[in-house]
Amino acid sequence: MKTSADTAARQVQYSGRTDSRDNAEIVLCPHCDLLQQLPALAPGEEAHCLRCHYQLDARQHNPVARPALYAASALLMLVLANLFPFVSMAIAGNRSEIHFFDTSAVLFTEYHQVLAILTWLFIQAVPAFCMMAVIYLKAGMRYNLPARIWVARVLYMLKPWSMVDIFLMGLLISFVKLVATAEISLGMSFWAFCLFCLLHLRTFQVLDRHALWASIAPNPQPLTKISAGCSGLEQQLKLCQCCTAVLPIQQRHCSRCHTKVTSRIPASLQKTLALLVTACVLYIPANILPIMRTVSFGEVTDSTIISGFILMWQDGEYPVAIVIFLASVVIPIVKIVVMFWLCYLAMRPRQLTGKYSGNIYRLVDWVGRWSMVDVLVVAFMAALVRFGLLASVYPGIAAVLFAAVVITTMLAAVSFDPRLLWDNQQPCKNTSCQYQTAKGVTT
Repeated sequence: MKTSADTAARQVQYSGRTDSRDNAEIVLCPHCDLLQQLPALAPGEEAHCLRCHYQLDARQHNPVARPALYAASALLMLVLANLFPFVSMAIAGNRSEIHFFDTSAVLFTEYHQVLAILTWLFIQAVPAFCMMAVIYLKAGMRYNLPARIWVARVLYMLKPWSMVDIFLMGLLISFVKLVATAEISLGMSFWAFCLFCLLHLRTFQVLDRHALWASIAPNPQPLTKISAGCSGLEQQLKLCQCCTAVLPIQQRHCSRCHTKVTSRIPASLQKTLALLVTACVLYIPANILPIMRTVSFGEVTDSTIISGFILMWQDGEYPVAIVIFLASVVIPIVKIVVMFWLCYLAMRPRQLTGKYSGNIYRLVDWVGRWSMVDVLVVAFMAALVRFGLLASVYPGIAAVLFAAVVITTMLAAVSFDPRLLWDNQQPCKNTSCQYQTAKGVTT
């Protein structure tokens, strides 16, 4: 990505007092609650909040056709990934071959229904729905299709739970584990799935959320005078977290997406702390109980998360061991500790660490879902390695418990309101505010 000189970062200064007759759109930062005016952006330009640097908007080239074409191509690759053999494994003259759907189907037939349903949702159902939703919404921008508000709401609610990229990482880790003892052959569906992952990620990269909601209904703007550069809470305004509309604080439901809107997430700290405590309780048995049972020449071996890491390290598989250790041990612990720390900061008065703590929150919120890689590795290996007493892999109870830990920490991050980190700071006293609104980039 290259930044050209003629589209360098622009500084826009406002007088501070504005009303609804101005052409600039009024926006509230969802992470720090700073009220700002969003200028008209050219394709390829982004607008960032000056206070916390959260990306407020990003204009895309051809915002209708590109996401729809990428999503349609991704769906085609997903169909192909389910039609042909996915991966085959040969050991001692015996061969096992699976299709992509078998990753969850085999687990279901072997009485691991909870793990099977989670795997199917994360790598098939949710990604497929997201791609179909993008196509439907983009087609609706031209043909005014019904139920677009509901589809858009569900799309952005399910987006974090689409884990095809994590599953691809899990496949690579599984291959490293198996290639030393077996012959691995990749089918046509595996390459189709790789393309599906790339197209799936690219679809969300070129999806313009701001323009998408604007095509459904105009962004409601405040009718009273406001001061740009101050918080929305000071001026009796609140943000719809679903469609980013700016609403009067007394309005209960968004006039654009019809969701219930509150100035802050109700009981945010209480919900977050309760979920974190639950994650701590689940994390202990998830590390003590076996996450995977391996049968090799009739000998049964139970592996926990830590013992699996130690075994791979002793076998010289250092990169894979480090990835597993980071994803299954370091990231969950660090995320839980950091979320407790953020809750503590949000409860303390007059803190001046909103910018740094907000950046840390965004980081742990993004990286937390990658802890699911160990669970998906177990699910894939249990479906592929099926040779009876010769060699077989079965998921342990800790796989479900650890999946519950990851899901709980993700829900804790969703329930935490990062604007609480800024509410304890000094109120705005400036009537004239200058701040950065856009950075030009070539996409």
